[in-house]
Amino acid sequence: MKVGDLVTLSTYALQSAPLAKWRIMTWEDKKPLAGIVVEVRDSKYIRPWTSENEKKLFIVRWISPGGPGGRWGLSFRFEQDGFFYRNDLKHLKKSKK
Repeated sequence: MKVGDLVTLSTYALQSAPLAKWRIMTWEDKKPLAGIVVEVRDSKYIRPWTSENEKKLFIVRWISPGGPGGRWGLSFRFEQDGFFYRNDLKHLKKSKK
């Protein structure tokens, strides 16, 4: 995944408790959620036990109104928790319409 890619939240992310609001919005209410990756950066907190998934941080700007500020729901400290891991995102597929 790189800067400029169109993304949405993955099933992995939507099944987490902090993103339950968006799970209801996308699964039950059928509202689309789309965003653009605007930045990819290395994590400052890499340890020997850090997984590959947690080594890169993805910053997303949501095109759809009401997208989450980060992987823990709404974010008030953008630099600290306004990011997603790779497993939280998936590429947006073209509509068949």
